[in-house]
Parts: sequence; structure tokens; C-alpha cells
Amino acid sequence: MNRRAGDGQGPRAKEKGPAAAMSAAGLNISLCDDGALQRAYIKLILQDYESRCGVRFNLYEFSSGEELLEKFNQNPKLFDLFFLDHRMKNITGLETASYIRKRNKVCHIVFVTASEEQEDFAAVSPLRVLTKPAQPAAIWDILDKVSAEKISPSHSG
Repeated sequence: MNRRAGDGQGPRAKEKGPAAAMSAAGLNISLCDDGALQRAYIKLILQDYESRCGVRFNLYEFSSGEELLEKFNQNPKLFDLFFLDHRMKNITGLETASYIRKRNKVCHIVFVTASEEQEDFAAVSPLRVLTKPAQPAAIWDILDKVSAEKISPSHSG
């Protein structure tokens, strides 16, 4: 997994398929959570997927919505997938996602939250809303879907 310094940074044993086919291209993933432990937990799941499926991710980690949006504004099409916490200081995950969605209609947004107020998330068309702690299998399913769409964009919805 390539980590970007200065930017904030299912067991599928050696599977073939969408994830394996895109090992050269990789996904650009944004992981935004104000909790360092939660970021580390999701990063471990991503690393496990990478090693088991033979893919590469470019992971950008952010501890706030402001940090993420600063990077996003440099290139609104950079990220394929966003993992966002909802309850963060200053700007919430929902506010961050609303800003992103207005400028990038095709990226995938996944909320990973302890919040029970999930009905508001529909306004930004998230791919999924996961409850903390997110289950690895749910994250792997998301990675499979987004990887498949990156390989065959004409088949994405």
C-alpha cells in the first residue's frame, strides 16, 4: 500500500478476479477519521485485502474533513473511494461528503460511523454506511465492487 507522506496518510487468499486484475492500476482511497485507532483498524483491513488479493492501493489518511477537502480541492477526481467518519470536529463527515458529491458525482463514499442518525446520509448517495467497528468482510465487499467498476467503468452504475 502506498501511503502519501505529508498528505495525512474476507480473507480471499490470493484470489483472482476484479481485485487481482487491477493490481497495476490501484485504487486511490481516502480514509478520514479523527480517531487514530479507527484509521489504523481500517488500514489493517485494507492491507490484509491487498496482500491476499495482490492489489495495490494508494491510501491517503486524514484526521479531519478540512484536511481531506484541502487535498480534494487540488484534484477532485483523484479519489475513487472515500471512507468517512461522520462525527468529527468542525466539519462532519456528512458535510464533507456533501462538498465532495457536488464536485464528483462518480466517486464512492462509505460512512464508517458510530452514529445512529443514518437517514441523512441518503442525500449524498453513499455506497454503504457501516457501523463501527466495521466488519472486514463488509469492507472487502466494497473493495471488490469498486475494483470491478474501476476495471470496467462502462458497467458501473
